[in-house]
Parts: sequence; C-alpha cells; structure tokens
Amino acid sequence: MLIGQKVDFSYKGTEYTGTFISSSGETITVKLGSGYNITLNSDSFKVLREYDDGNIEDNQRTATASECGNNGTCILTTGGTIGSSVDYKTGAVKPVKDISYLYNFVNNISQFKLYHENIENMLSENVDSGKWVTFARKARDAMKKGNSVIIFHGTDTMQYSASALSFMFEEQTKPIIFTGSQRSSDRPSSDAFLNIEGSIHFASMEMGEVGISMHTDTADDSVSLYRGTRARKMHTSSRNAFISIGEHAMARYSNGTISEETYMKKPSENIVLKDKLDDSVGLIYFYPGMKEEDFYNLAYNKKAVIIMGTGLGHVSSGVLNIIKKLEKETSFFMTSQCIYGNVNMNVYSTGRDLLQAGVIPLDNMLAETALVKAMYILGNYPDSLDKLMRANLRGEIEDILK
Repeated sequence: MLIGQKVDFSYKGTEYTGTFISSSGETITVKLGSGYNITLNSDSFKVLREYDDGNIEDNQRTATASECGNNGTCILTTGGTIGSSVDYKTGAVKPVKDISYLYNFVNNISQFKLYHENIENMLSENVDSGKWVTFARKARDAMKKGNSVIIFHGTDTMQYSASALSFMFEEQTKPIIFTGSQRSSDRPSSDAFLNIEGSIHFASMEMGEVGISMHTDTADDSVSLYRGTRARKMHTSSRNAFISIGEHAMARYSNGTISEETYMKKPSENIVLKDKLDDSVGLIYFYPGMKEEDFYNLAYNKKAVIIMGTGLGHVSSGVLNIIKKLEKETSFFMTSQCIYGNVNMNVYSTGRDLLQAGVIPLDNMLAETALVKAMYILGNYPDSLDKLMRANLRGEIEDILK
C-alpha cells in the first residue's frame, strides 16, 4: 500500500474503508472516513481492495523530492510535532523524515506546485543559532529558484527562529512562512492539516517578510498569519497557542480565501541575507530576591544582555550594582516581563538609576525577539549595537500611537 492510498480492509471480521497512513510492522494506522485515525494489530488486518492512487496529485508526489525545484513552494522540514508521529506502543511522539502522507489530507492545494526538502529532524528545543543559519541559507537557495518558502518547525521555539530569519533577511523576494502543530498529524484532533493549508495559501501572497501561520482559535476553520517578530506562543497545548502581541494578524485564511488584515512588507527585487550571528548574548529573567552573584554569573563575559525586568523595567538595587560593574564590557537592554505595554524607565527612581547606569530601554519589543536581534546586530553591525537595538528594523517595535 502507498501512503495516502484508499483501501477496503477487514479487521477481526468487520469490513472498513479508509486511507493508509503508516505501518510499523506490528501495527497499521489508517484514517477512516470519519476523519479519525485508528491503529490496528497487523495480524488481524486484511486488505480487501487497493484503490488506484490517482487521488494522489502529481504535485503532491513532487513534495516528496529531496531537493526543491523551480517556481513553486518549497517546504523545508526541520522536525517538531508537525513532522512527527505517535509511537503507539509507548505513546511517545517522535520525529519522522517521510511526511509525504500529510499532503494527501490537505484541502485546497491542487493548484500549487509543491516541493519538499528535509533539512533537519529535530525537536525545537535543540534549535540554536547555527540551525537558524542553516534554515536561512536553505530558504535563500529556494528563493533563488523562484520559490516561496514554508518551514515546518516545532512550536516551542518557533518565535525565536522566525525572528532570527526576519532579521537575517534584510531583503527577500518571496514569503517565508513558519508553521507547526500542537498535535501530531496522526491524531484525530491535529491542527497540522489546516495549518499547512493556510501556509501554502499565505506563501502565494505578495509578501516580502517572515510570518508564522497557526490556528486563529480553537475551532478548526481558520488560520492566521502573524508577523515573525511580534508573534508569541501563549499556551502550552491549545491549537490557538500563537498570537501577535500588540497588533492584528497580517492575514487570515479560511475556506480557500485569504483576507489581509494589517500592513505587510512587499517583496523586494533582491535577496539580501546577512547570516552572521554572534550568540554571546544573554537573556535574564529578574525575580525578587535574585542574588547579585547569580546575575553576575549569567551576565559575565556577554557582549549584550537582555533583561526581563518587572513592570515598567525594574530590577533590585543589588542587581543595579552588578550592572554598573559590567557596563563597560557588556551592553544591557531592558524589556518587561509583562506581555503588553511599554518599558518606561523615567517614571520611578529605579528606572532612572538604570538609565544612568547605561541600560537601554527597548519599548515594547518582545524579550525573545530582542535576544535574537542582538545576535544579528553583533554579527553584522557590532559598532552600531546600541543604536540599531532601538531602531524598528522588522516591525519588532509596535507603535502604540497608531
């Protein structure tokens, strides 16, 4: 049987019709017409009829290629839940390399030319700056062939990766869309198929920036496109885990139709990729009672440190003393632990003392985005770190007055 092939089968004397998904030797997984997946003991599974695989579109077969072709949409898989399956013996989720079966369950994509290249097979907690460079170079190579780009990625660190590529691509000719899923594609409640469907349509837009495509809400009927530098994962398991902080989604997809909701950058004539990243940057979450030596150990020998301060951007007097000791070797930047609102270090004396010590406020920039931005600037424009960190380069600072 081929992945995505329709079959009639019997199991323990009862006949069924379904779509073959996978086989592990002892078990066989089939999607029934109800949309639910069942995993059966192969000893009691008997194929009665294999239907012709004409239902598998030619462009979907192309999506299993090892290298992306020309003038289509290149799907780069890096692992994560969207490219994983459940081991039904243990219940564990594991990454898989062959995700071709996904395309056979995604609606409204027959008009698109799809390619697929597997570049990594990892869970997103293992992604680092070196992987961001690999993702960016693969995306650049795909765009050089006239392709838009979709990157399958684990959701836990997807906002970091989307921010990294947002900064590294100073100009791009096509959209780069990150997408993932909260539940693996072989589960009945999976959000993978609609997220993929939305991503493919978003990738056809006249857009020249990086976005994240995920469920709009808990209903299985809409996908939103969020700006890469303003998106954040807000829930551990809900299908609508991502939102844009402080702004609307750039676009929404539902039932084959895209509606644009807010500004997005248009594509450029050229591809400009600055892929040097300096990861000598720290991210420190301040907490009440934080020991001076703990802050020192985290900040020491870093070129830049992003502080997640309380409220408007505050830390204790003890931490302030450490900042004063290190400020000649390290640049310190302030973000807030609050999700919404601006850092304002002129309101209270603590904030003013931090400003006097050289700490630079970053308005309403997300701390995760600030971390990646500092890596990009140090790698490419190190002499302009303080200036460029305060500049709005890729929509990472939201104008609260508009």
